[in-house]
Amino acid sequence: MRPLSTYCLLISLFMINTIANATTIVPFPNLGEMAKASEAVVLVKALDHFTVEYDNANYFRTELEVIKNIKGVLQQGDRFDLQNMKIQYDDLERIIWGDLEMEIGHQYLLFLDYNDNGYWQAKMLSYAAFELMQRNQEAVLVPFGLGAEVQVTVGKDGIEREPLRVFKAEALQAHLITYLRGTQSWNLESISTPYDISSFHTAAAARMARPDHCTFVFNSLPTPRWQDFENTALPVYVEQGGDNGCSQAISKVQSGINSINNQYSGVNLQYSGTHSFVPNCSGGSAAGGNYTSTFASRSVSIQFDDPCNQISNLSNCSGVLAIGGLYSFSSTHQFNGETWRNAAWGYVVVNNGTGACQCDGSQDYDAMIIHEMTHTLNVGHISFGAGAANMNPSCCNLIQPLDVECLDYMYLEEGILPVELVQFNGKLQHKFVELQWQTATETNNEYFTVERSVDGVVYEAIGRVSGQGTISESQNYTFVDKEPRDGENYYRLRQTDYDGAFEFLPKIVSVEYAVSGAIEIQPNPISGDNVKVVYPSSVEGDLHLTIFDANGQKIREEQHTAFAARNEIALDFMNLKPGVYILQLQQGERMEVQRIVRL
Repeated sequence: MRPLSTYCLLISLFMINTIANATTIVPFPNLGEMAKASEAVVLVKALDHFTVEYDNANYFRTELEVIKNIKGVLQQGDRFDLQNMKIQYDDLERIIWGDLEMEIGHQYLLFLDYNDNGYWQAKMLSYAAFELMQRNQEAVLVPFGLGAEVQVTVGKDGIEREPLRVFKAEALQAHLITYLRGTQSWNLESISTPYDISSFHTAAAARMARPDHCTFVFNSLPTPRWQDFENTALPVYVEQGGDNGCSQAISKVQSGINSINNQYSGVNLQYSGTHSFVPNCSGGSAAGGNYTSTFASRSVSIQFDDPCNQISNLSNCSGVLAIGGLYSFSSTHQFNGETWRNAAWGYVVVNNGTGACQCDGSQDYDAMIIHEMTHTLNVGHISFGAGAANMNPSCCNLIQPLDVECLDYMYLEEGILPVELVQFNGKLQHKFVELQWQTATETNNEYFTVERSVDGVVYEAIGRVSGQGTISESQNYTFVDKEPRDGENYYRLRQTDYDGAFEFLPKIVSVEYAVSGAIEIQPNPISGDNVKVVYPSSVEGDLHLTIFDANGQKIREEQHTAFAARNEIALDFMNLKPGVYILQLQQGERMEVQRIVRL
């Protein structure tokens, strides 16, 4: 064990070249389930930071004293060491986004696993830790790090994951004990406080990022960036044999590379075949030890099934899915008026069991691979508060416009955007949504695709508008959505070049449309042979249409599909005599009846 002064000295000596990475997680349904999956749950006090040295590397640990045992072999008064993911060796440093960093003298509730390499580690990095604090003379346990970032998600099992909250300290510990014993069901409300997590944390120092939602894996300046994409692709090597639980893993990596290249302007990755690298697991890291001596600089490698067991195993498909990051040199370059370190190596390590959990008919494995490869480009997490993104800290969204904005900032040279968007607006016009946008310049622009979403995550194409090719004059465009969905409608624009390359323009607009009112008959009375029935619906489903005469005799019956929108149905009254008719529309439990007069 080394004193804190040695720890500080080591930092000052080795802050020359850097490595950083981040992670994708799937939270447990609740803290009770995470406690069940953890080998130990304890309230501790942080006593000392120190490093251990072997194989020419320094590994960062914290000495902790147990104050209270909730679960496991660690008992009150025991002292033990917890190892972080941070490593320093030679002139390189690895920093993990979301790593568990504790302050000396502070107390924490930790969810832990024992690593076979001989140390304890947090179950899910900082997501598995809560700091003991005070608010209004009440002891509370506060999430921080990843715990303050992750919001509600739905797992592969369809179960919604609870958001973390500021908890009553004693109540949470007692509830965990009774839940683990099986004497009480999980009750989030009984242990929660009304306090907001953000009110306990000092605002982070401003990051060198534009727009504001974009972050870097390595947050210190200058931060790393890959260069020369316009001349040389960045090779990506994939472990031979792939993921034991996902036979399509290598093809999914190739698909992810194509998605990144197609949707991120200025980025150029290249699938370069498989590798047979066997890590020596120095310090328990698959990206340490013999890693940089095996792979050429300016390359990315992907390893499956956590070969060094550096990540806690998944439990019921919850936990850390993978980590990804990069090394950098101390040399720098200039880009768009900023100074950047030169990126050196990138890597992804996929956890045990991730393939079996994520590689199904969905695109979750693809989204996870894209997420981690994007971390190798030094793009950090995008908070849920900013909106849906592939780079949200928990799985799984495919690439969204928020992601595009961050990659454009890092890798797209100013002034070469295919389309310079001035504005994009939407408004409700009677029962339609009218979208309008304006461009300042266009280069090689063949067309725009208008896409709509009801949740801001999954989009569908609803129309196409021709572009103006290459033009330096302002252009105005209009598109009308004649079938908006009930509730909030989100719209985005995808711009496609003549060569097939496309990008999402960096703004999303939302327009609320409320389906309301009874059905309408146009015209009524009927003087001709045709009538239009307008049927507003808030849900999609089968619609049963029946026409009766004045005596209640059924004379026509039809089946239609009603969408969550303003539906229009054309009826032919050509063969019906003048008189009074009754129109009945039934969709599920809803029934509408209207009187129609045929002149």
